[in-house]
This record gives sequence, structure tokens and C-alpha cells, in this order.
Amino acid sequence: MNNSVILFLFLMFSSFTMANTVNINVYGRVTVSPCQVENKNYLIDFKKINISEFKNNQSTKWVDFVVKLKNCPISTKQATLSIAGVADPNNSNYFINNGKAKGVALDLMDRNTKKNIKNGSKLVATVNQKTKSAEYPLSARVIKNGTGLTTGGFRSHLEFTLIYH
Repeated sequence: MNNSVILFLFLMFSSFTMANTVNINVYGRVTVSPCQVENKNYLIDFKKINISEFKNNQSTKWVDFVVKLKNCPISTKQATLSIAGVADPNNSNYFINNGKAKGVALDLMDRNTKKNIKNGSKLVATVNQKTKSAEYPLSARVIKNGTGLTTGGFRSHLEFTLIYH
């Protein structure tokens, strides 16, 4: 009788100890987060511009601003800023004015190189490895561009795309 009880218990527990193989597949991708852009939108306000500032092909004073990147990953050494906008039909070195004023355009400059920025320009900034940041110092002004200068609003739209290296 003891043998039959032991045999019964052995058979009972052995069925519970049988196991199935289960495969667990884990997928993922390790990536580097991009730098954070300090401001998502920039508003350059030229305020009221007197039309007399444009006599003799003059322009307004430069208005400085900086596109800043922060919290860059340690592996990011450089960032390339590509600039897209509609070129002015009178001079492709400038950006078109979409406002009511006529005969004026947006002039954009890289303050590091003192060079004009036009549609499709690319600016490269080195990421400071201590601060994990980079900067693009820029300047903008309204410039007389052509004849038929008239008063009205001034608006120009640019888009920046960043690529990290």
C-alpha cells in the first residue's frame, strides 16, 4: 500500500513538474536624443520703420538674435542648421516680404562669418562639450530691394532644420 501511495504521489507531482519552453523576444532600439532648441519660434520685431530709412538704397539697423541649442547628448559634436524660405524675386540673396509693403526684403546674416544667409544656406556650430550647448548668432534687417517702394506691413517666414553629427 505504501508503494502504491508513493507511486501515485510521484505520478501526480511529475505531471506538474513537466514544463513547456517559452521564448521571450525583446526588441528595442538605442538612439541618441537630439539637442533641445531653446525657443521653438522666433519673432524678430522691426517695430515701425520710417520709409526715409530706405533712401539711397539704405536698410534698417541690424536686429540680433541667437538660435540656441541646449542639453545636447555627449556624442553630438556638431549641429548643422539648414535655412529654408522663399527667395525674393528681385534678388535671391534676400527673403521675400509677404506683407503689404513693396520694394523691401529680409536680409539675414551669420554674425560669426559676417556672410549673407540665403535660401538653402547651411550653418555649422560646434557643440560645447562642457555646457552641452551650441549657438547660431544671427542678424536680420529690412533692406530696400528694387523700385516702387511703398508703405505697409512687413512679414517674412523662415524655417530651420537641424541635423546632428
